[in-house]
Amino acid sequence: MYAPTRRVQTAFRLDAKLLARLKLKARGQGKSLNALVEDTLMQVAPPEPDFPHIDDDMEISPKILALRKDFRPFTAEELAADDRLAYILSKMD
Repeated sequence: MYAPTRRVQTAFRLDAKLLARLKLKARGQGKSLNALVEDTLMQVAPPEPDFPHIDDDMEISPKILALRKDFRPFTAEELAADDRLAYILSKMD
């Protein structure tokens, strides 16, 4: 199973009968509905093989940190869409 480092809550509409079938399937597999949906979506959109792993203790160059001062603040949507960006910015404070 895919274990993301950060989760984002979202909402979407599903056909009522589809939702009922998904809940039954999840229960039959001993999973939560969320886990079933996430596992299924990961099969459709697996992680990119070259997506870099960033260690928690990675040093970020002061030159890179200084660049942020020249840019507008990132939106919540931009941070939610890019785990690497969110991680780097979390190390700046």
